[in-house]
Amino acid sequence: MTDLNLAFNILKSVIYEDRKSNEEINKLADKAGNLSLVTKIVYGVLENKIYLDYMIRKLSSVRLKKIHPYVLTILEIGFYNIHFLNTKDYAIVNELVELTKAKNKRSTGFVNAILRNFIREEDEVAKIYESDDIKSLSIRYSLQEDITNYIYDNYGMDYTKNFLRYINDEQIISIRVNTLKTNKDELTKSLQVLGYNISEGSLGKNSLKVINPAGLISTREFGNGLFTIQQEASQKVIEVLDPKENSNILDLCAAPGTKTSYIGEYTSNQSYIVANDISTNKLPLIKENMDRLGLKNIELVSFDACKLEKKYKDQFDYVLVDAPCSGLGVMGRKPEIRYNRSIEDIKNLGKLQREILDQAMKYLKKDGILVYSTCTIGNIENKNNFEYLKNQNNLQLLSIEGKDYIEYINFKDKTDGFFISKFKKI
Repeated sequence: MTDLNLAFNILKSVIYEDRKSNEEINKLADKAGNLSLVTKIVYGVLENKIYLDYMIRKLSSVRLKKIHPYVLTILEIGFYNIHFLNTKDYAIVNELVELTKAKNKRSTGFVNAILRNFIREEDEVAKIYESDDIKSLSIRYSLQEDITNYIYDNYGMDYTKNFLRYINDEQIISIRVNTLKTNKDELTKSLQVLGYNISEGSLGKNSLKVINPAGLISTREFGNGLFTIQQEASQKVIEVLDPKENSNILDLCAAPGTKTSYIGEYTSNQSYIVANDISTNKLPLIKENMDRLGLKNIELVSFDACKLEKKYKDQFDYVLVDAPCSGLGVMGRKPEIRYNRSIEDIKNLGKLQREILDQAMKYLKKDGILVYSTCTIGNIENKNNFEYLKNQNNLQLLSIEGKDYIEYINFKDKTDGFFISKFKKI
């Protein structure tokens, strides 16, 4: 299987079967001749899909909705290679025409003509003719217009432009050192021997940055539980929670368990942790990570976080609500998010988060600590619910680094967009 064919199969799974890009890449990584190139093409197409389709539309005599979905994906791969990777020789065209023969034979001439025309007319085709700034940004950075406008309404034009540029840049991947098994220096040396470019993290105290992360989860170091892939803003959530040993801790919305596992490491396996998720099918993944990392004293449970689980009332010293959210803050690493979120989704998630928070407060002991976090941006899911918590008579706001809350800005902090707030039950 060629790398272009492999990239096609991954994109097909992500775009048409609602799979996650990182999981699909990891699943098929051992089939790649050049994993770095396959990863670049997959993320590149997903990060630029609206813009790629805008250019395809200019050259196609067939309306986009009438083009066979697989043929459209092949064209998107071609346009990405030609425009963004500067692959302007006709070898790429020939390879994609052969791929078209296997997927939809009658479209081979159509694909051949459009790709060759694009090579000839690229400069003109690539121009965006839109007078409306939001619409133009939406096309250029391939984010739905209503979401682009939402970001603009919350933060203004400079932020919006910088945010969009950042999510289309190559992302720096961070890992969290498992201090139960190793330390930063030892892990750095081990990964450097394997050819990885490692630098010190800037936010998380157990964080390292990996500049060239391809194949990272296939390493013996990962398999042996020496580290977890986790962005620094996400790590910071647990460091803000700051759970102590010999305490009871509830992670109310735990899947996929990355933060749960940090709680276990942070408390040196000396606390009782309840990790809950409404989806029972996600619990085995959490268990798999716990075993890999050598974690103990973690009970996996499944109940609806919007409804009171009476047996847990007043039982916990710490409750983490890393709430279900729109994920706008992680679009740089999970570009498929930009195509399956709407303003209505954001409003519904804001309401869902509030319902979860109403129950979360009840699980805390007196003087217990609640951390509310999301991996998104915008007031509906963040500041509005922060204000709701702040106005509760039984909660006291605790400052974080001298601020009422932390709101990580991806292009400034070089991590995911995140919101973190902290309260004490009184």
